[in-house]
Amino acid sequence: MKKNRKIIIGVILEDIHTDFSKELIKSIVNAIPPGKNVRLAVLPGKYDSVPELHEYHEVHNSVFALGEQCGFDGLIIHLGGLDEDLSASPHRRIKNFGDIPTVYIGLDRSDIVTVNYDNETGIREAVNYLVNVSGITRLCMLGGREDNKDARLRKTIFMRCLEEYGLDYNGRFFVNTDMSIDCAADAERLLDMNPDAQAVFCVNDASAKGLYSAMAKKGIIPGKDLLVFAFDNTNMSGELSPSLSSIGAYGTTLGGKALDLVLDMINGAEVGSALVPTRLYGRDSLPYAMYDYNVIEMMNIEPAFIYRMFDDCFYRYRTSQRGREQIDLRRLYFEMISRILYAVKYRYLGIETFDEITRMIDIFFCSDAVNYTDAAKLMESIGMLQQALNDVQRSQAAGTLVNRLFLRMRDRAMTAFADKLSEEKKQRFEETRLLQLFMAESMSFSGEPAQARRDLIRSLECFCMKNAALYLFDEPFTYARSSFKSFPQTLKLICVVRKGEVHLVPEVRQRCPLRDMFRKSDMPSGKGGFIAFPIFHRGIIYGLLLSEPCGDIYERGECVALQIGMAMYLTNKDNNR
Repeated sequence: MKKNRKIIIGVILEDIHTDFSKELIKSIVNAIPPGKNVRLAVLPGKYDSVPELHEYHEVHNSVFALGEQCGFDGLIIHLGGLDEDLSASPHRRIKNFGDIPTVYIGLDRSDIVTVNYDNETGIREAVNYLVNVSGITRLCMLGGREDNKDARLRKTIFMRCLEEYGLDYNGRFFVNTDMSIDCAADAERLLDMNPDAQAVFCVNDASAKGLYSAMAKKGIIPGKDLLVFAFDNTNMSGELSPSLSSIGAYGTTLGGKALDLVLDMINGAEVGSALVPTRLYGRDSLPYAMYDYNVIEMMNIEPAFIYRMFDDCFYRYRTSQRGREQIDLRRLYFEMISRILYAVKYRYLGIETFDEITRMIDIFFCSDAVNYTDAAKLMESIGMLQQALNDVQRSQAAGTLVNRLFLRMRDRAMTAFADKLSEEKKQRFEETRLLQLFMAESMSFSGEPAQARRDLIRSLECFCMKNAALYLFDEPFTYARSSFKSFPQTLKLICVVRKGEVHLVPEVRQRCPLRDMFRKSDMPSGKGGFIAFPIFHRGIIYGLLLSEPCGDIYERGECVALQIGMAMYLTNKDNNR
């Protein structure tokens, strides 16, 4: 393999709209080694769970064929509904990848390379705490789909834990869901069957959101009236109110481990399947202290203790990709906390040191530290550390200044979180406005079909994309399940979006072999790679929209691709007969 050749890793997903899938993509992007010429090609499918949309889902899933046709150097595959017998899989098209190095996520097979959660460690940690520390005896579970390996395994482990602790288990303690946020009806049924439940384990964070809806309807408060914990520890867990305790990866991520393995395979190394460690991340719905504020360690100012506090509170930092020019927040946190501990230990805090720590606090929170934690966890961590130090310090003067520093931390953290929420709200508003403008302009036809097509392409500038590309086939074709095997071997790169600006590609440079569409030199340098959304309408496939995985493209990308497909259908006279 040439030294500077782009390495293209295909990522095949069952559904891109779930928090799990979004964070899986982000974790793979963050795991790309600095300086490595690695690009992702994300192929998002559709779980065929709604009979009325079966035809739409099937046409959309034609995108899986790119896994065979695009000459990827490696593949990472996560399909929650993938049967362990690949030949019997409803996604049969994904099995013919020949000798491409491939890593599967969430599949239990001994003859292929897989990456799975160590489900048992985290579940046992949670159940042990509930039973042995909190004295809970009535536990229920909101489960998942029978075709999902993790859902089946989590149920088995949960039942085994109850049995080992001598707790009763029967059918009414368990209800299946589709593992989405729309499972409130199933959650309500579980609550109705178990009015005396003390705790509920949700198979994933999305189902916990459905449980929250059902509990709100009944006036039940999570963490107060009923303890709740879930799995995956996605961003949703910190955003729910009250915040959700959730079991998640510890030390590495599923996506990061999968990328490490597939890159090793590409380089010729022999690798084996791997388990990713898990642990319970305690929050308001199940108060759980993830680490002790040991007075001896604090007073000895143990570096390991300070770094452990940082790693547990800012748990997303370790697996995030950061530029060389960015501040090392982990090191800055150590300097900040260690100087406070020195002040408490020696009962003295000079004004110069106080000012220096204050400056560190400001820099810390101005450097996006809140992006690596959630509000409830950070506030709890600051409060516990402050309380522990107040219990041991004996100097009133030093104590007053130390408490002012903690007040500064709270103020800066609250301001940073507020600014983050405000910016996200503004961005969502702007993206919604631009999407509405794009939809209006893309449907405002004038003149001949060729002119309407050009107007449609120009309207892409209204759509808030940083880096994207529009590929069209020479001729649209109708998808037929019985005969479809692959896309046409060539297509045209019509335009690219670079830093939000649309650039038309000269006709002489448009044609491109499908195999090289992710490698074409005209493509923008999207961070991490691109998501491929099929452009189609009523079974007629026109091309592919590629967009950088950022912002809310996971939701808007499909919408824009559908809008382009509809516009192209309406501007094609032959299709209007």
